[in-house]
Amino acid sequence: MFCITLAESTYKKLLEKIEKGSKYTDFFELRVDYLRDLNTSELEKLLKLPYKFLFTFRSYEEGGYKKFSDEFRLEWIFWALNQNFYLVDLEWKLFKKFYSKLKDLNFNKILISYHNFKKTPSLKYLNRLLIEMQKRGIKKAKIVCMCKTLEESFRLLNLIFFAKKRKIELISFGMGEKGKISRIFSLFCGAPFTYVVLSKKEAVAPGQFDINSAIKFYKTIKQIIS
Repeated sequence: MFCITLAESTYKKLLEKIEKGSKYTDFFELRVDYLRDLNTSELEKLLKLPYKFLFTFRSYEEGGYKKFSDEFRLEWIFWALNQNFYLVDLEWKLFKKFYSKLKDLNFNKILISYHNFKKTPSLKYLNRLLIEMQKRGIKKAKIVCMCKTLEESFRLLNLIFFAKKRKIELISFGMGEKGKISRIFSLFCGAPFTYVVLSKKEAVAPGQFDINSAIKFYKTIKQIIS
């Protein structure tokens, strides 16, 4: 339900944050683009821990910490797909660029992600995006956009229902203050999980909740609904 994003520079810090976050959840996103030293043996050690991990090597254009070539990131994604990660994030742009190399992969372990830090596209555009994902065999996806109005955040939540009809398990919510509540409401719409951080200062995207606030908000909404 809650996936704690960990954006740390060292493996020691990652381990410390995993231990701290384990009292809230067993699911963690590892933002490897933040690591000072990319080391397969250190990542393999983390995978021996009794938790679920999402491998994310974010591009600089979509909010990543540093600039890496697409080819370099793709090499790491292929490596991660052969490891015991619960999910591996693969950006929609990268997937389309290297489609010939990726089309035969097992999509059950891949989370295709689309980010728009400038705006929320029209519903027509977003629906077409999901239809194209469906045609390419995508099973799990993430669509996150910057919201300037509450209506735009509801547009992103409605996508979750549209995706269900297309047999796609979708995480969809808005960024920014206008999209913030949709991060939690997405869980009530059928999103498998939402992203949080341990503390507000560790947020890697606009409007990201810290885990304590997210749990409180979720429980409040659940009480109102029930």
